[in-house]
Amino acid sequence: MIDPHTLYLYKRLLTYIKPYWKVVAITLVALVIAAAMEPLMPALLKPLIDDSLIGKDPDAIMMIPIYIMIVFIVKGFAEYASKLASEWVAHKAILNIRAEMFAKINNLPQQAHHEYTTGRLLSKITYDVPQVGASLSQAWIVIIRDTLIILGLLGFLLYTSWQLTLLMLIIGPVIAFIINRASRLMRKSSKEMQHSMGELTQRLEEGLNGHKEIKIYGAEKYEQKRFFDSAETLRKHTMDVVRVSAANVPLVQMLAAIALAGVLYVASEMSAQGAFTPGEFIAFITAMAMIFEPIRRLTNINVVIQKGMAAAESIFELLDQLDEANDGTKKLDNPQGKITFKAVDFQYPNTDKPALQNFNLTLPAKKTTALVGASGSGKTTLANLISRFYLPTSGEVLLDDTPLNELELFHLRSQIAYVSQNVILFNDTLAANIAYGRTDISEEDIIHAAKAAFAWEFIEKLPNGLSTVIGDNGGSLSGGQRQRIAIARAFLKNAPILIMDEATSALDNQSEQMIQQAMETLKQNRTVVIIAHRLSTIENADNIVVLDHGCLIEQGTHTQLLQKKGHYAKLYQSGEEFSD
Repeated sequence: MIDPHTLYLYKRLLTYIKPYWKVVAITLVALVIAAAMEPLMPALLKPLIDDSLIGKDPDAIMMIPIYIMIVFIVKGFAEYASKLASEWVAHKAILNIRAEMFAKINNLPQQAHHEYTTGRLLSKITYDVPQVGASLSQAWIVIIRDTLIILGLLGFLLYTSWQLTLLMLIIGPVIAFIINRASRLMRKSSKEMQHSMGELTQRLEEGLNGHKEIKIYGAEKYEQKRFFDSAETLRKHTMDVVRVSAANVPLVQMLAAIALAGVLYVASEMSAQGAFTPGEFIAFITAMAMIFEPIRRLTNINVVIQKGMAAAESIFELLDQLDEANDGTKKLDNPQGKITFKAVDFQYPNTDKPALQNFNLTLPAKKTTALVGASGSGKTTLANLISRFYLPTSGEVLLDDTPLNELELFHLRSQIAYVSQNVILFNDTLAANIAYGRTDISEEDIIHAAKAAFAWEFIEKLPNGLSTVIGDNGGSLSGGQRQRIAIARAFLKNAPILIMDEATSALDNQSEQMIQQAMETLKQNRTVVIIAHRLSTIENADNIVVLDHGCLIEQGTHTQLLQKKGHYAKLYQSGEEFSD
């Protein structure tokens, strides 16, 4: 019934409940007690009929009902304890799995984030984990409890009449074959369900994030059809599981009914010949009828197991991804911020052309270097290499003459502040967004950073000030306000290296002037790398690097490049902008 791969997955899942072995032990004891009560019920029917009803034994008339009551009370308390304990353990496991998955997502290399869609990752955490939780909270309980019940009832049946019991067991191999076949079909359909759920989540996320674009381009019906098609695919795969499950249980029950009919006939003949007392006959038939209910539950739980194992495969596929490489051990005592590219080649995975070719460049410490060039020229690639989101295909990048791969990764990134044109804010307070990731910052320092970024002027006017919750990605703020919060965050980090993906093109003049002024203050006494879009914003840079298809074609100050009358001068004189 359970193939080796399923067994491996389940064993791996059980490692998540291992720390709670004491509660698991309580669950197991409760299960054994609950299972032990089952065969006692038909066993008490024999004296109830033979001694109480037929024999009129006064002791039996008084005691048998009391025994039956005790059995039901003990069974009820045991089932309550096992259910409560198993659910507690399962939800602890779910908590740990989700925490491990979130940590894994944060530790994945940048390439993995490109390969996984956001919808797929959301589906794994929101849909797959509960499926695994069900297999942990329900499946092993049903398997252990009902297996023990079946063994207990079989023991009673064999004790009462081993010949009839063997006759009943003839259908066992047939039932096992049906369940095994159903398991394979349900596992396949469950995997397809998980894939469809990831696609549906992706469609939903795109619809929520792109609601403005959907409206402005009149694409409501187009997106509705895409969502409906994904939902329909999920429905079809769900129905595949339902069909197999729905046919599985009745088929097993029909076979059991055939066996039951045969046993009833033979048992009736034996009773007529005096081989059974009336009490033994009723007890045997009752136990035989009782055994089919745990068999039905075991058959039904197969659906939960197969969904859980398909979900476990999806979860472990993510958890088994390699973390971002962090082999470096060095830490710089007093980083100055000199960045050097030495013969760097780089090509993104699954692309045909290199992004950088034999690239050599030195960014002087505490100077401002602007990177300009058309889309695909390599500007963002250089920023990604400095942050070590990617490693060079060949060559090396150095910080203060130390190769980046020799530096401890967290230490390296602690030396870098980043201000993007696409500001990412979190549904938290303004204070938490400015001091993002740090809880040891005083309110005084946060206010100082906000003032330096010209953000305090609007923050202090808010009813809750720094305690204002700004909504999803700062939705309650204007574009200029969001940008100033991002600059305040960089001020507070006070890192020796600042990467600026310029973001003033979409702002009004007043906001742009404030942000430019804040940026000028922020650039002081640190190494600044500007990914430039507007040529007018980089005239004061200490060095301007002109890129084209991953190659450095010009560099110098604004004045020097204009005097060269080369590529930069032509673009500047034509008033063009570089696109990212």
